[in-house]
Amino acid sequence: IIVLVISLLMAVGILAVVLIVKNIDFEKEALRAREFASLMEDENYDVADVTSQYEAYGIDEAYIAIESDQDYQIEFYELSSDSKAKSMFESNKDYFEDRAGNSKVTTSYSIGNYNIYSLSSNGDYMYLCRVDNTLLYIDVEDEYKDEVKDIVEELGY
Repeated sequence: IIVLVISLLMAVGILAVVLIVKNIDFEKEALRAREFASLMEDENYDVADVTSQYEAYGIDEAYIAIESDQDYQIEFYELSSDSKAKSMFESNKDYFEDRAGNSKVTTSYSIGNYNIYSLSSNGDYMYLCRVDNTLLYIDVEDEYKDEVKDIVEELGY
């Protein structure tokens, strides 16, 4: 009977792993910067093209979507290469870590063609997602966390 229980537990464990792996996105589809701008305008954000401020850093296009009450903004960057986007992801992750207090909650993972990092600390919510040669950057007060998470999900980031 012990062998039967162990076999049953193993089967349940394998099934759980299969279900988890099946629901993981191993690849995300990168948005183009102008797609981001259009989607954010459809969500009633004010969108500004800030490319000229970043051209010297290997950023091909940059947009800032500002929430209608101007409570926060969401930034999107399209870089000239995946490696530049990875480097920008890492430097911004380090920046967020440096700002974090002693009490923080982080999530970080890399799968397929993307990296995700989030941090909650000191009343702020920070989120980065790199897909291929693009980067989504969010740094908002904690009260807007759920709102920006909904936008992130709509964007597929």
